[in-house]
Amino acid sequence: MKEPDIDLTEEERLLLSHIAFNWANHEELRGSLKPMGELAACLLERGAIPAIRICYFNDASFNPGGRGKSREDVFEKNGTSGENILCHPHFLKHFKYFLFGPELPTSVIEKFQNEASCSGHLTCGDINELTPYARSCVRKYNLVPHDAADEFYKLSIECGAIPSSAAIIRSSVRAVKTQ
Repeated sequence: MKEPDIDLTEEERLLLSHIAFNWANHEELRGSLKPMGELAACLLERGAIPAIRICYFNDASFNPGGRGKSREDVFEKNGTSGENILCHPHFLKHFKYFLFGPELPTSVIEKFQNEASCSGHLTCGDINELTPYARSCVRKYNLVPHDAADEFYKLSIECGAIPSSAAIIRSSVRAVKTQ
């Protein structure tokens, strides 16, 4: 697993070492939940998680296809709220994003960020220019289109795209046909 792209204290690194993001069995998953909750609470308390990643989780406008609900709203609708969310098994994938950012090959992220940095923020036109590159990466790196679509969405918002523009690249990548 790659290094987190946010700074962690030694205590936080120790908690991270007890989290199995790619768990092999339910026991491994259950053993990850308490340290995940503790680490998430620490990071949120000290403001270590980038604001855009928090928006991805708790702002409904950052959840395309969410029918007006944020990812946090979905947890709450299903009976989990507050700090209980931070140690819920379904929060693991969101927490992984909080720590590591979009799950794409490093070279893909770097090239995308480089192209996006020209304007300082991504416009709809910039997204239209980056979409063929994103689609080609799905084929080149044998990515699962459905998963890659969400990762390119995350990358787009982190590079300054508004959610509706990022949703364009998400939709286009989801439509890639692989063999």
